[in-house]
Amino acid sequence: MRQLTFSGFLESYVEYLSGEGTRALPRFVALLPAEPRLVEPLLLWATVTDRSERLARLLAEDQSLLAELRLLVSLAEEGCLEEALASGDPRLRPEYAKAWRSYAVRRDAPARDARLKLRARERVLALEEEKGVSRYRMAKDLGLNPGNLHAFLSQGDPGKLGLEKAYRLVEYLEAA
Repeated sequence: MRQLTFSGFLESYVEYLSGEGTRALPRFVALLPAEPRLVEPLLLWATVTDRSERLARLLAEDQSLLAELRLLVSLAEEGCLEEALASGDPRLRPEYAKAWRSYAVRRDAPARDARLKLRARERVLALEEEKGVSRYRMAKDLGLNPGNLHAFLSQGDPGKLGLEKAYRLVEYLEAA
């Protein structure tokens, strides 16, 4: 699976917040008065995708947003935009750090889920021995692929079961 990038996240986030099926800057700018949550992600997206000059022309009337856009562009040119966002740089409004945290949560979700699945695996292995339930029975009762269950339990491959199924497995054994 490909690693989520900040620009890819911002692109989907801007589309989601706008409620539009478009990536047209003029349309996004027209939505800003009605959707204030769109401001920071839009400015960040324009900055990291080299659309800042075009956005600056569209925002010519709003000096405060132009100043924020210029600050973001200067941080990006210095190569420290992501660091400023992650550290909560005082020159940036807190909403920018919020957009960064939303990205970081989505970016780190696969690793977090893998850790949780491996913890569930440890619990399943302990309960399996304690309860004496066969892996075949677990797979059959829960509708799991026996090969994937084996790879998850024997080899510790967190990619073989989803998080929800790993937790269902723990609940099943605790109730057994």
